[in-house]
Amino acid sequence: MTNLKFKNVTIYVVGANGETFEYHENNEYKNTSKQDVINIFKLEPLHMANNLESSNFEKAFNTYNWGAPYIFDGVASEDIYEGVALVNIHLGGDARGNYSEPYICVEPEAIFLQQTFLDIELTNGEIYSFTCDNSEAYFNFETLDPYYIDFNEVLTSEQINELKDKNEL
Repeated sequence: MTNLKFKNVTIYVVGANGETFEYHENNEYKNTSKQDVINIFKLEPLHMANNLESSNFEKAFNTYNWGAPYIFDGVASEDIYEGVALVNIHLGGDARGNYSEPYICVEPEAIFLQQTFLDIELTNGEIYSFTCDNSEAYFNFETLDPYYIDFNEVLTSEQINELKDKNEL
């Protein structure tokens, strides 16, 4: 176990149709442009308001309020598995402003749930995979932060033990 280091640390987010996309890899955020977000969640521009004819918007939301990886402001039906959502994509900066034009989201559950997964590969080839138990892309580790890894540092025995222990859960 001597000289064991991190090789790759990747966080994935699940978008529309259950497809998985990189969200963060080796200390760098991925898929952050407006077009990336449109692709991940299969958003359609709101060109014609009559596309919303049968929609029953009952709930306003902003995904910033629960720390979701991608931030949307919008309205949706109370049942996120039925109907559509009308959303604006947060384009950076303060979450109280800087949003895109409106888009129709036909899979609002992907926006609300934003499931995330973490894969950690070590230099010896071992891979540890974790599912996030919240919609915040926050992985609860005591000895490491998957968003800020020093790839030049040798792993401590505490880090190795924590990876093995949490991987078994």
